[in-house]
Amino acid sequence: MPDAKVNNNQKVQEFKTFVRAHPHVLKKVKSGDKTLQELFEEWVLFGEDDETWFNEEKKAQEDEHADDSGNKLSGMLSAIKQMNFEEVQRGIEQFSGAVYSIQEVLSQFRSKPKHQPPYMDSHSPFPFRHD
Repeated sequence: MPDAKVNNNQKVQEFKTFVRAHPHVLKKVKSGDKTLQELFEEWVLFGEDDETWFNEEKKAQEDEHADDSGNKLSGMLSAIKQMNFEEVQRGIEQFSGAVYSIQEVLSQFRSKPKHQPPYMDSHSPFPFRHD
């Protein structure tokens, strides 16, 4: 009889180690879906390598990821609501004016062909002229 009690204590300690390694298991207890005793019995029956533990862990991670995405989206929406659209419009107009000015300066340089010295027209590498 004492061996059975020692064996049960060892199983309980192993279950505690398992729960520490997989904290998502306790979410069912916290939500009231299952008791800790039920989880312990499932752990004893199926073992810690059963797929149900890993499927639940994946589901918990997906739920957390979905919550993060929802938080990011709500953060973006609140940032958009706080924007001053008149300032944004004014900034866009200033940027557009700067781009237009740069285009004007570039077009002035492009339209004027450079005056090349006459000796460049000949294909001679020496800039001599004959009289």
